[in-house]
Amino acid sequence: MASRSLFKQLSRSVYLAEPASRLANGAADAARKGPQMVLILSWMDAQLKHVEKYAETYMKLYPSSSILVVRSNQRDFWQTAAFAKTLSPAIDVLRKEATYPAGPSSRLLVHTFSNGGCLTLKQLNELLRSSPSSANGSADSEPLLKKSSTGIPARAFVFDSCPGLSTLSSTMAAFTAPIKSAFLRYPAMAVVAMVYGVLRLYGVIFRKTPVLQRLSNYLNSPALPSVPRLYLYSPADLLIRHTDVEKHAALARSVVGVQDVRLEKFEGTAHVAHARKEGERYWSAVQRIWDESGKQ
Repeated sequence: MASRSLFKQLSRSVYLAEPASRLANGAADAARKGPQMVLILSWMDAQLKHVEKYAETYMKLYPSSSILVVRSNQRDFWQTAAFAKTLSPAIDVLRKEATYPAGPSSRLLVHTFSNGGCLTLKQLNELLRSSPSSANGSADSEPLLKKSSTGIPARAFVFDSCPGLSTLSSTMAAFTAPIKSAFLRYPAMAVVAMVYGVLRLYGVIFRKTPVLQRLSNYLNSPALPSVPRLYLYSPADLLIRHTDVEKHAALARSVVGVQDVRLEKFEGTAHVAHARKEGERYWSAVQRIWDESGKQ
């Protein structure tokens, strides 16, 4: 992954890079102003080479930071137990590295993409909150995060193209985007539409809250620390409605009590493509939320 020889795959979904500068300089690195670790939670079915672009930019901005990448795919939405097992190496890394509490003193920046990344964020947070020992059950691992802790010890959250609620068009786009062949895509769209209709009907009959609504609610609950948030979004996004993002940000302020909530609205940029079109603006916003979240 990327150009770092130290980037290694820990599971089918988890990748870690530790910077050569920290290994060479040792404790002197602690004085740096950047994050100790950046946690990147990718969009659903993201190709590794595309996620690498964001990791590489972070490496340039914060050369002494570790980069932890977690990818997600479609089956993770339905096979949450298997996904939790896949995430266990990430839990172990966070327990080892993130020994600080959430808030201004934390040195963890969390960058989440799309609803797929939001699902991963929820899973990681719940695993950290509920398990007092290492994710792999090793008795030798020190339980740095105790049971019933506040979860992921972030200093700031960055939400790119998320969270959003489901519509038929957005659901079909999300689940058929990886299919390049039109011959296969159209039958897949029909299947997705049928499943979507069945699930909606099931929800109405049995009064079940839709899965993406539950996910959105979770991200605006006390389960996540009330640290500064940055939302990066666009009205041109065909998968996530900009009104969903704006409503979520407003609720973060009014319901959760997050004092620093920022919205960076891009015009004409597609889903998870804001950095590609307006990179300087995008990364400046990310740097500001990190720098200023440490002053509160």
